[in-house]
Amino acid sequence: MSFVYEMVGEENRELWESIGWKNWVAKSLIFNKKGYWSYDLQREIYLVEIGRYIETPRYWDMCYWGRIIRMEIGVDTKGDLDVGVSFLWKVNNIYIPKAIWMEKENILNAVQEAFSVVRNLVPEDKVIEINVEIMCEPKCVETDYNGR
Repeated sequence: MSFVYEMVGEENRELWESIGWKNWVAKSLIFNKKGYWSYDLQREIYLVEIGRYIETPRYWDMCYWGRIIRMEIGVDTKGDLDVGVSFLWKVNNIYIPKAIWMEKENILNAVQEAFSVVRNLVPEDKVIEINVEIMCEPKCVETDYNGR
């Protein structure tokens, strides 16, 4: 199976709450059944935007093996809904918990795959292309961002 980008949905509330997502200022991220995420159910990997503010980066978290990887993301978009939209996701920082650091290469591949379907609510038929560039070396952190 591969990554899918779609609405979270009420049927995923229990899973969402079990992950323990925190927003970029460390408050619990409230379940939003109309929010969108990218996920691969078979590998149990989930990606969600957790927040941003004015000039701060976009913060995204990936749940990988029950651990949270935090990322600072930039995005360049070109086009519009009339001509189609192109996305370039730029991964500027990745913070991988020590407990899963040995999976670094698999995590980087998962980040590439997960972002390759994120289209910021643009209808799929209006997307020209989605590219992902990892612009940094990952950093190892002691604990993950859901406190585990």
